[in-house]
Amino acid sequence: MTEHAAWLARLALNGERRLLVISGRADWCERQAGAWFGPDGLWLGPGPDACAPQPLGHISRLLGREYRVLVYNAHGGFHPQAFGALLGTARAGGLVLLLCPPLALWPARGDPDLARHVALPEQAEGLYSLFLQRLVRLLQEDPEVLFHCEGGPAPAPRLPPPRPWRCRPDRHGCLNPGQRHALAVLLAATRRRRPVLLTADRGRGKSALLGRLAARLARRGLSLALTAPSPATAARALEHAAGGLGFIAPDALLATTPPLDVLLVDEAAAIPVPMLLALAQRYCCVFATTEHGYEGTGLGFQLKFRPALARLAPERRQARLEEPARWSRHDPLEPLVFRLLALDADPPSPPPAGRLRFTLPEPAGLAGDETLLRQVFGLLALAHYQTNPDDLRRLLDAPGHRLLLAWRGPVPVAAAWLVREGELAPALGREIRQGRRRPRGHLLPQSLAFHGGLEAACGFSYQRVTRIVVHPGVQRQGLGGQLLAEVVRRADTDFVGASFGASPELLAFWQQQGFRAVRLGLTADGVSGMHAAMVLRPLSERARAVLPGWRAQFAADLAFFARGPLAGWLRRHPGLRLLPPLADPHRDARLAAEFARGHRDLAADRPLLARLAGHRLGQARLSIAERALLTDLLDPGADTVTLARAHGLAGQKAAIRALRRLVGLLLADPQ
Repeated sequence: MTEHAAWLARLALNGERRLLVISGRADWCERQAGAWFGPDGLWLGPGPDACAPQPLGHISRLLGREYRVLVYNAHGGFHPQAFGALLGTARAGGLVLLLCPPLALWPARGDPDLARHVALPEQAEGLYSLFLQRLVRLLQEDPEVLFHCEGGPAPAPRLPPPRPWRCRPDRHGCLNPGQRHALAVLLAATRRRRPVLLTADRGRGKSALLGRLAARLARRGLSLALTAPSPATAARALEHAAGGLGFIAPDALLATTPPLDVLLVDEAAAIPVPMLLALAQRYCCVFATTEHGYEGTGLGFQLKFRPALARLAPERRQARLEEPARWSRHDPLEPLVFRLLALDADPPSPPPAGRLRFTLPEPAGLAGDETLLRQVFGLLALAHYQTNPDDLRRLLDAPGHRLLLAWRGPVPVAAAWLVREGELAPALGREIRQGRRRPRGHLLPQSLAFHGGLEAACGFSYQRVTRIVVHPGVQRQGLGGQLLAEVVRRADTDFVGASFGASPELLAFWQQQGFRAVRLGLTADGVSGMHAAMVLRPLSERARAVLPGWRAQFAADLAFFARGPLAGWLRRHPGLRLLPPLADPHRDARLAAEFARGHRDLAADRPLLARLAGHRLGQARLSIAERALLTDLLDPGADTVTLARAHGLAGQKAAIRALRRLVGLLLADPQ
């Protein structure tokens, strides 16, 4: 048996996995990886046709499977979330190959993945990657990582001591005593109609155990459903349920409230806490979540949801899966990926009192201070249910991204993630307004220009607050307001703004800080059930001059939607309707003309098109059928697909084409 074969056989015996970094020119790396690759392998990223390489975008389709050899070709870009998810598919005894440029040169090579984090692709050229600099350092510090560098010798792997590991399911399908105990806890809790929490790190068999629980409950004749952030997230549990379980999205559950004996919630940490509590009030729930995974963060679940559920249901039960189900507890690959992607980053406990001081650390300082980086990334994970490893790269590498930290003594207790936006070229602003261009980032000016038709918004500068978080241990002490006041004090832009899920509490918080709403998303988030609100606070004289007009235009559009499906929602949020509606008829006509020429979007333009029709339809030379179609399509609650069928049109696209023609006729008629 060769040295490498003996090494792989020992890994299989021990149930352990390893990472081999192959660095050099792309073609050389691919040749070296090909010598390890086999029929039970997976190649992600660029590669030879014989290896059936899969694009990065297909990673979600591959989760839940297992492979003996995994190849991640980072010459095509290092995507942190895809890499972390990929490592979770390496089976016990498996090998992961990371192909990359020479390690000393890699951070300065202009990694292709950086194109996802800049507004225009050419801005990624020449960017130095602090994320990759840190990644290389952590890889080189790990004694279990092997390296094969072009021009150097092949690695001589160290044979680990024999630690035999076996993975055989018992008659209940459980792989270890921890799973058997957890299944017993879940069965007892659901029998007594008590809520139960099931937590685990990745690879513990949580979703599989949830599916087996569903199969047992279905055999008892109980009515069940499974909810999760997405159908893809729920796939593993559904597979193990053996057909006795159906999926329903969280927002659909709360909207329809079907009768159920037990509701299973998978990856609960990626669902907002208010929605989880609403589900707990309606159903007997099993809340299962990965505490340190790629679907979201478990910190908000742990620090916010657990105490709230304890108050709501003191009789709740809990179970935790500690032992890995798919590899040995001695496996070094799992702790490595946790370090690389900061999956287990937890913020320290804050002092209960003390004065605040503020710092704005440079990204290079964060990349070089592992303790501080893990502290602040842990804080950010508390702020948002979808924090993931890509955010770590964005924080270190994306231009214009900074963190403002609030400290008490030696501990960061609050953080605001800031992004500079705006000051776009006039030609680009015009194309954005017309719907021809949508560069990455620049959320505030792009939304105002396209959805609001406010092209001038692209010329202003913005400091956008993408996340703001205060450690739960010191909340309700006014720290969030103090932090936001410091953001405003330090900003050198025309506006400070934000976009967030518009709960009444959050709207009130931002309005108390002097921010005013300028836009409302028309579609509720599928997980949180909330509409996105956009708020601005003007800082410069020219910003203060234009904001009243923008808000009056927003109020005019909002008055239109108040007659449709948003009516109930708007009644619960009266703070959005503070200005009298005042639309600019010349602006309406200009945007309507662009809509008629095939630009822009019906959902964004329906209010102004309805105002235009209200002024001009009486004198327009349209047939009765054309008037009916125009009126129906411009109703606030119009369903374009249904109306297309009702009017004998082929579908939604045909209905919008007809509407563009009718708007053109309205504009052509002399008034």
